[in-house]
Amino acid sequence: MTSSDLVPVLEGNIAKRTLQFFWLADCSGSMKGKKISTLNQAVREALPEIKEAVSAHPEVQIEMRAIAFSNEAAWHVGPEPVALEDFVWPDLEAGGITGTAQAIELLSEELSVDKMNRRGYPPVCILLSDGYCTDDESRFESAIQTLNEMPWGRKAVRLAIGIGQEHQYNEQELLKFVSHEEIGVLKADSPEKLTSYIQWASVAASVGASVGKSRMSKDDEHNVALPPPPSEVTLVEDADEDDVF
Repeated sequence: MTSSDLVPVLEGNIAKRTLQFFWLADCSGSMKGKKISTLNQAVREALPEIKEAVSAHPEVQIEMRAIAFSNEAAWHVGPEPVALEDFVWPDLEAGGITGTAQAIELLSEELSVDKMNRRGYPPVCILLSDGYCTDDESRFESAIQTLNEMPWGRKAVRLAIGIGQEHQYNEQELLKFVSHEEIGVLKADSPEKLTSYIQWASVAASVGASVGKSRMSKDDEHNVALPPPPSEVTLVEDADEDDVF
């Protein structure tokens, strides 16, 4: 099954609507080496898969941005949105600590009602991290609360990928970002899993958000159905030492 098979073909004339897509990528020092190189390559490989998944649906206009965070959060691509067909992922370089709260704050600024198109699809937000937030705990909790109190923050498809072994990142922190409890945190303890989860999350969330919009009312929180994440990836116990983080 190809990515495009995930999208039901819609009939009739449908007005073009934008889908805002945000990457939030950890580039702290612990991401050096295999982790950051895999992330860079995996995002690039995911872009044509997203394009294929929505290619039969010209009513969906994906606009993409990226936030990178270490000592501080800053725009890696942005703040102006870039059409998916023009989006290019520059290499991230790793260094510093893990300012996750700052990244969520920067995201929330762009999800404000005055910046989002009221007729747009639910935004897609994918957080990738391999560590514990080094911002004050109160700042992290405040950032999550602000995101959850925003209409577009509640309606967003928010997914998180934990990179590395489970003890290396804070699963409970990442769970607070996730909109779909049934999905939970996607645990990428190998390059193959990270690549697979980045592709799945970006495609499934884009497709789900574009279909889910027609079922949402102004009072709804997220109403976006997602398929289960892939399971046919190498398990860490079956992998060679060089194939895990």
